[in-house]
Amino acid sequence: MITLSTFQEHLSSTEALPLVSKRSANGQEGYLLKLLAALPSQTQAQQAEQLAKILTVLRVANIDESQRLTLMATVIDASDQLIATLRQSYIYETGVLSDIQMGYVAQIKSLYYSMIMVYDRVIRHKTSLLNNQRKYAASNGWQRYFNGDKSSSTTLAIAIYQTLLMYQKLLGEEALCYQKPSSYLWHKINQLYYLAYQYHAAEINMSVTAGTQRAKTVHQLYCQICLYSLLNVRAMRRPNILLVQRLLPEWAKHIVATIEPTTETRVFVDLQSDNPPTYLTASSTINPYDDRYHCLFIEIAPLVEYLKRRKQALVKEGGDGVESHLLNKIAMTLNYRYLQPPLTLATKHSAKEDAVLITGFNNIHYRVSHSHSFTSLIAIKELPDEQRPRYDTVNKKQDSSHVLASETFDRNDDLSLFRTLRLSPTVDTLNKDHFHEESVHENSLNNKDHFHEESVHENSLNIVADENASATTAPPALHMMSLFLVCRSDTITSPDWSMGVARWLDFDSKNPEIEWQVLGHQLVACGLRLEGRETRSRHFVPAFILGRDERLQTTGTLIVPTSYFQTDDRVIMRINSKQTPLRLGQRLLITDEFSQYEVVQL
Repeated sequence: MITLSTFQEHLSSTEALPLVSKRSANGQEGYLLKLLAALPSQTQAQQAEQLAKILTVLRVANIDESQRLTLMATVIDASDQLIATLRQSYIYETGVLSDIQMGYVAQIKSLYYSMIMVYDRVIRHKTSLLNNQRKYAASNGWQRYFNGDKSSSTTLAIAIYQTLLMYQKLLGEEALCYQKPSSYLWHKINQLYYLAYQYHAAEINMSVTAGTQRAKTVHQLYCQICLYSLLNVRAMRRPNILLVQRLLPEWAKHIVATIEPTTETRVFVDLQSDNPPTYLTASSTINPYDDRYHCLFIEIAPLVEYLKRRKQALVKEGGDGVESHLLNKIAMTLNYRYLQPPLTLATKHSAKEDAVLITGFNNIHYRVSHSHSFTSLIAIKELPDEQRPRYDTVNKKQDSSHVLASETFDRNDDLSLFRTLRLSPTVDTLNKDHFHEESVHENSLNNKDHFHEESVHENSLNIVADENASATTAPPALHMMSLFLVCRSDTITSPDWSMGVARWLDFDSKNPEIEWQVLGHQLVACGLRLEGRETRSRHFVPAFILGRDERLQTTGTLIVPTSYFQTDDRVIMRINSKQTPLRLGQRLLITDEFSQYEVVQL
């Protein structure tokens, strides 16, 4: 089985390639086709072993490169069937991947590595041939008339395209395992695109010659890979990652990527580095506009507009479901991170105080209710059957949506709307606690003079990831646009909490960070149901009242589970046996977990 280290060692080898043979490989082709035909009758392990042998033969065979590509297309068709079967064993897993599942992942990666090694030989041969042709043309003064061998350029484009496709699939597997891709992968991905650009192969249309489906050109495929990285898929649930992988080819059509910047975009990728696309800030290591660097500039504003239009179209068609919520979440994330990022200032560390971070709508409701279940909070025994809730909120010890941490309460953070949580090293030991919460350390700006005039600045809060290797494949406790509560670690003292939503998660830094938006500090747990003779459900559901906060410049709002209510609905709010009629105003925020509405008291 090929691992990343052996793969890297092979590609780094400077061993000279043998001269290309013009002889046919009909005999070998027949033998390979016979081996491929026998695959369905073999076990998965035998198929993987046989495919590895076939790929090795193809890599070392001294045949024409065009024929090598033709044979590779047949091998890929066979390997895709095995890979699809292996992936079914883990892509729908909701928690940590088992050793057996990780074994399947390793086998799939090994096949991708082997395929790349075959294509690498084609790329090396064709670049060598084109270099020699250029040298010959230059030495004879024909360089101005020299356009290169179109056949060689097309073969090179196909090989680069197929190699990038394998790297794209490798990145997809890394995301499903919630593992950071090796910087070596990005080094090779950027190197390949820059190579295609140098040899005028990036824009060659291969939809007919190579039967490509995900993209027509190397440029389009590279844009997909860049967009996949910009979306921060490791901060999503596995079902959403799979949906992104399916929708990515269409989305990528709406970004504009050019070597020469045509807009004022700050998103770029250094083609001579081992870094994925990034956003230009004052702390960036290079100036991409400097002529010394070779960068690709990416404009994502057209994509955000497309996502909004597509979401509206789905809603009109009655498809306000998983895809619609994902489109909304992606649009908000891209806008927050790359188009209109909040002002962030240098963080000043302050004293820390223990606290917890609670995730999950029902878990938050239980805590804000002072450990009272929802049915107890709304005095369910006094309600008729048609109004009684269909579920309760209780403290489930087996709930995996919590992680422990500790936090700081800095008294100078009253105007903070956007903040940063930083994972702390105490998580692993605190995870043994029965309440399954998250401890956090917050580092706040403690100089009021540094506040932005619109009350937007950054606080920093520490929370640290579990170093247990078996937990590295677990979905994060927080994902993009997750709702959570930051509060004291004990339930005896008076409440001192903040409700927020995760806007960006950075798992690549030494101490993983979560950028979040404060929704409010004054919280009351309640029940909410639809009023009137509507045909929709009139059962009470858990909800939160967020009080008006002049310092945050926020109005009073209601937080409710998504899909239960709509703008202008007349509702009944209930706490104990007291009921208050309300009307839902404008919807301020919607995710697949919760919606936030302005509220009008009748």
